[in-house]
Amino acid sequence: MVVAAHIESHPGEPEQGGRVKLGLRAAATTSDAEVLVHNISTTGLLLEGDIRLALNDDFEVAFPHGETVVATVNWVSQRLRGCMFRIPVSDATLDAAMLHNAVATNQANCERGSESFGLRLHQFRLAKGLTQSQLARQLKVSEPSISHWETDKSRPKAGRMQMLAVILGVPMPELLGYDDAETLRKLVDKAKEEIARAAGANVHNVRITIDM
Repeated sequence: MVVAAHIESHPGEPEQGGRVKLGLRAAATTSDAEVLVHNISTTGLLLEGDIRLALNDDFEVAFPHGETVVATVNWVSQRLRGCMFRIPVSDATLDAAMLHNAVATNQANCERGSESFGLRLHQFRLAKGLTQSQLARQLKVSEPSISHWETDKSRPKAGRMQMLAVILGVPMPELLGYDDAETLRKLVDKAKEEIARAAGANVHNVRITIDM
């Protein structure tokens, strides 16, 4: 299982060399680098990311429920760091870290899935620094159309949706929402299978065009 984590640097006195702390929880905005933890066990872990840790460096690992242990980097390969805990952690501590990460990941996915198309469009437009009027001019639509899209009163047709993605500089699946795109893909795949079965044709020869 891959666990999300973040690294914080805490500069100390020159003779102390400072301190590095790895947090096994949702990444904080003050973190120096987001990392992934692979193959975590009671005796150590494998880190992946842009990490300022060299061979034989010591750092602290903070588990979600308060326990902190010291780990040492015992091998380095590009973006990977193999690390051993100075003192093995308990199975209970390890299970708690896994459970905490699973809950946090599920919550983040649910929050993302709850975003409407209109909200995503509104956020992407603001991130691009465009007003509704400016976006409307680029798309050659009325300003009320943009307002209706952002308030989920209507949706742009397929051609406009593609233009939106280009103008806003975001991939189409991200504009639609990952959950929406995945659901649509599954529906299309199922429809293609049923059409192929009814027509006695190969499913790979079935093409579906959607006019939104």
